[in-house]
Amino acid sequence: MKCVNIHHVGLWVRDMEGMIAFFTGTMGFRLVTRNPRGSMGPGERAMVDAGDGQFVELLTEPNVAPRPDFPIHPAGHVAGILHLCLRVTDLPAWKEKLCSEGYDVTGPIPETGFGGTELGRLRLMFFTGPEGLGFELFEFEEELPSK
Repeated sequence: MKCVNIHHVGLWVRDMEGMIAFFTGTMGFRLVTRNPRGSMGPGERAMVDAGDGQFVELLTEPNVAPRPDFPIHPAGHVAGILHLCLRVTDLPAWKEKLCSEGYDVTGPIPETGFGGTELGRLRLMFFTGPEGLGFELFEFEEELPSK
């Protein structure tokens, strides 16, 4: 018996149209399903596919509250999702794309080259997406596009 992988991450959202547009347009995911939640309650449920059996589930209902606008709770960090991390290739191209779409991007880290970590040599950056959702994008050095 074993856990095989993480199949999906579920996110409550206020603007289904906007989040689907972000994941499919900006991030290049594929919309798989979009349906009423039915017996699960009012609102909708959509699944977007990142590929390789990895999905993000988007859920909405009339009473979804906005995400707090502070990065750290006044009493310190609170339990919950800090950010959604996506493994990418060509981090500089992603930074250019995200900045051109108006997202405030922090990084890459390190500023030049790649840094050694326990996972390997990589570089990363952060941005805040729609509805205040935090994102991290990272790229391993060995995944650089061939010239």
